Amino acid sequence: MRKFFFWQILVATLFANVYGAVQGAYYNHFAIELDYVFMRRSNSHNKHMVAAAAGPPDALPIADVPVDCRKALGAPLMESRDLIHDMHFNTGFSAALKIFPSIRSTWEGRYLGGLSWRGQRARNCFANMNIDGNITQSTVDYHFASRVKSVYLSKLYTYELNYWHHVTPRYTDHFSASWIVGLRHFDIDEKVKMYFTRAFPFGPQTSRYRLRTENNAFGLQLGGCLEYNPYHFLSWGLVAKIGGLFNRDKLRTLMLDNGNTVVVRDVDKSGSNFGYMAQVYPFLELRPTKHFFIVVNYQALYVGRVATADRNMIFHGDFALLNHDGHIIYHGGAGGIQFNF
Repeated sequence: MRKFFFWQILVATLFANVYGAVQGAYYNHFAIELDYVFMRRSNSHNKHMVAAAAGPPDALPIADVPVDCRKALGAPLMESRDLIHDMHFNTGFSAALKIFPSIRSTWEGRYLGGLSWRGQRARNCFANMNIDGNITQSTVDYHFASRVKSVYLSKLYTYELNYWHHVTPRYTDHFSASWIVGLRHFDIDEKVKMYFTRAFPFGPQTSRYRLRTENNAFGLQLGGCLEYNPYHFLSWGLVAKIGGLFNRDKLRTLMLDNGNTVVVRDVDKSGSNFGYMAQVYPFLELRPTKHFFIVVNYQALYVGRVATADRNMIFHGDFALLNHDGHIIYHGGAGGIQFNF
């Protein structure tokens, strides 16, 4: 009888260790997490940048005009979404410090950065391209241009400090729930550069348009985490966060004409507004030993009411306005190791 109870307890213990969550599994004082990030800046607002001029003024035979240049007056030949489409997945990194005061609480400081994207397009349509908007009528090189090259650059850095309260402790039960409250900061910088080249009898002449926006947004975020622990070495779950932001932004625009000898626009503005953010990511956590975990996730991050470059390319009306109505979606995967101490 004693042997029977002994083996029954032994089997139950092994079953709990292998097939279920473990009470107080891998409790540590603090941890450092390092992640390799692979993310993309996705589509946001679309802006027409270059329009057909219904040229050239000295008409060429239709057979000599490339098919993609045979557009009606005002039809778009280049748009901001063309450049954003070229912003493929790029690499960055994330680092986090986690402190575990108790089995029911975690303090987390996290940084995500090193992320930058570049989109580039060029069009060649002889004497048949205008900058989009009525400003083209008062320029030289932006009217009936033969070549246009555009570059869109975007960068992202974000910091957060969070307090996690584990309603049901992690790793202890098969299901764990936590709520999150924290502070969030975003640094989002974007640039657009456009080069218009017009053909003249004396040779081609190029002028440039440059725009830059900067955003420093900070605020409060709230969220939660649901986690399933089917085995002592494996967990998966879902984290969601939403927050409000106070944003300080800047706009710098410089438009030169006639071979970069004439200043058409020179704008330097700053402002502030309230924005918002949302983030969600499913994750998978492997725990081969108590000293380090392997963590992977795929996240989607939305930031709304910020000054993006595409929103502030204004080629008609009051070009000195600072537009805060931009929004950006970032998404991609991350994988890394958490070292426990």
